[in-house]
Amino acid sequence: MVIFKFLLFLGCICLISCEELKDIAASPEIKNTTELTPCICGVFLSGQFKRGSPPNGPPVLLHEYDENFVCSPLGNKQCTNKCLDVLVKHLSNSPTIICGSIDRDCFRERAYLFIKNCNNKWTNTNLSAGREYCCKDGTPYKCPYLS
Repeated sequence: MVIFKFLLFLGCICLISCEELKDIAASPEIKNTTELTPCICGVFLSGQFKRGSPPNGPPVLLHEYDENFVCSPLGNKQCTNKCLDVLVKHLSNSPTIICGSIDRDCFRERAYLFIKNCNNKWTNTNLSAGREYCCKDGTPYKCPYLS
C-alpha cells in the first residue's frame, strides 16, 4: 500500500510538471534555445557607460561560454557567478591586463562586470573590482589621491 501511494504521489508530480512544461513551451516569450545567447562576460570601464544606459564600445575584457542558463534572474545570477569564477583568478594582475587591453589612457576608472544571458544585450551586474585604474600608454600606474 505504501508503494502504491508513493507511485501515485510521483504520478501527481509528473502530471503537474508535465502540465507546467506544456504551458511554458506554449508561451510566446520562450525562445528556441538555438536563438538564445549563451553566457557572455564583459568588463567595461566606468568611462564607457552611464548608469542605466548600455555600455559604449567593446568590452575591455570578454569571456564567452557555450553554456545557456535559464532566462530568469536565477540564470543571470548563475552566469554572473560563472564570470566571477574566471575574473577572481586574475584580479591581482588586473591593472596590467586592463591597461594592456585598452587603446587609450584612463584615469581613476572602475571596472564593472556586465553579462549577456539569453538575449544579446549587456546587463550591468553592478559588480566592480572595488579599485580604480589609471593607465598611461598601456602601462598601469598608481592612481594619485585627490584631496
